Amino acid sequence: MGDAVQRVRTLKPFLAASIAEAGPDWPAGPGAEVLDRVGRFLDEAQRDLTWRTQTIERVENAASKGFLKTAEFAFGDAAAARSAGTDDGKRILAVWQGYLKDPSVQNWEKVQVMLRQGQGKTADAAYSAGLLTTLGTAAFSAIFVAVGVRNQNDPRGYSPGNMDGVRKDLGPLAEAFASSDAAGTLPKDLRDHALNDLPIANMAALLGLARQSREFVLRAGAKLLQYSGSRVAGKDWNTYWLVKALSQDVGATQRLLATPDDAALLLRSEVVNGLEGTDFEKLLAVALDRALAPGAGDATLRRDSWLTVIDLFGRKNFWPSLTPGLADGEWLSASAPSPVGQVLATHISQYFPELIAVWNRGRNLPGLGVGGGWQKLDSERISSFFGALLQGPGTLPPLRKGYGDFLRKLDLGESHPFGDAPTEEARKDQREVFHGKVISSGALASMLFSGLHEADLSAEEKDKIITELLLLPLDVVSAGAVETVIDAGVVKETLIGKAADIAEKNGLKDTVEGLLDKGDPGEASDLVDVLVNAQISAFNASRQAHGHPPLGESDLRQLRDLFYGRLEPVLKSALEARGG
Repeated sequence: MGDAVQRVRTLKPFLAASIAEAGPDWPAGPGAEVLDRVGRFLDEAQRDLTWRTQTIERVENAASKGFLKTAEFAFGDAAAARSAGTDDGKRILAVWQGYLKDPSVQNWEKVQVMLRQGQGKTADAAYSAGLLTTLGTAAFSAIFVAVGVRNQNDPRGYSPGNMDGVRKDLGPLAEAFASSDAAGTLPKDLRDHALNDLPIANMAALLGLARQSREFVLRAGAKLLQYSGSRVAGKDWNTYWLVKALSQDVGATQRLLATPDDAALLLRSEVVNGLEGTDFEKLLAVALDRALAPGAGDATLRRDSWLTVIDLFGRKNFWPSLTPGLADGEWLSASAPSPVGQVLATHISQYFPELIAVWNRGRNLPGLGVGGGWQKLDSERISSFFGALLQGPGTLPPLRKGYGDFLRKLDLGESHPFGDAPTEEARKDQREVFHGKVISSGALASMLFSGLHEADLSAEEKDKIITELLLLPLDVVSAGAVETVIDAGVVKETLIGKAADIAEKNGLKDTVEGLLDKGDPGEASDLVDVLVNAQISAFNASRQAHGHPPLGESDLRQLRDLFYGRLEPVLKSALEARGG
């Protein structure tokens, strides 16, 4: 409609000039003035639809039917809504000024009654603009301060209980602020005051009481984070309300995480673990989960968010954020997983190809080019990031699942490893594809083992993870061969053909664990042979499942050398790091 109005305005002078030029040849009837009526109709319709859309988006009980939302409007049109808001603003201002002259209980109750009159109306941006413009910045701020004095028990913001206590009084004002800000009709001086001069606890209250615009969440969040942490005694409820707002806005979370300075303030341990005995860590994990999951929000912002997260948790001073926090003054059990760590371990696999490219670049190995910001990372930071994840309880299962899913997608048994196409050029392409898959699988294993070396774990804990990671590729290949994957990569007992010979998994597991217990170099070499032979068997089973014939002896020798070259450095580094 806006485009049509502009075209009408552009067309009118040309039509008027043509009519004038035609003179008596122009037939009787409407002239260029008809375009004015068309323009007015389109303009009014556009403004009415805009008002209705803005309002219905904020009505809490709006019913969704298919792609449509329906709700009851408190006012017939935007003009009536603004007029009603102006009248209510005058009434609130009058009782507030009366309270200032005589701050009695009775006068305060009159203020409360008038504040609560806005309930159910302030989702309307036109009503809210009229109310806030009339009420004014000074009265708006003073009312928030006065309510805070009467209800806020904690110096660092409203606790959830206190917030519930002020919701009836301040909720309509906070919603009026939010709806008019989202519509672009919030008085500028009020917005500037809220961001620059409103007490921090009241700024956080605006976030906790209503769903604010993304820009306000980000600007207020940047300021709130400057005051976050444990520099002042008491629980940091102000940051709690910021994270609550972020959990409701994926785009805001991604933009904040993509801003390194703000993300660093949010993800440091004194913030993440600073609200012991509350659901803050889970709330933060929800916000991160919604922003970092595959397909979430804007792809570029999601990538940039991950770059920041990997960089931060790749620094050991951020590792404590992923360790269990306090509850009721007691350290949680070491078996209690970090909600934040679990989110990161669950979703990092979407960027395994990019991380592998960075990892291989540092080792001069072939692979994908490094771009899109990933060049900012290096293998040391990646290794430390995985170390941060692996040292936390509960993160190995999602990492193992991501590792297994990645290997399944590679599907090494899909085609001939050294090429069986009719032309040499095609066979060369096949060899390069297969070699690239082997390089990728080896790089991922190397990343995980390198991270394990960084993790602050006991030798027993590390040995358990080493065993699981070494045996997982066998699970994946053999299970894929018979399509019986269960429990994120554990193989059923009923395998067929060669898959049953994949090493009698329990015996192979015992061999790995026995080696790790003894750590003798000769036994390490023997174990590599055992694992490579098991992988060859798994590979053949996978080829059979694809309907391909078994490989010849010369191809098997080459394949064994290739697998050995991928596995030996990883296993050697795992043993050397633990003193084996």
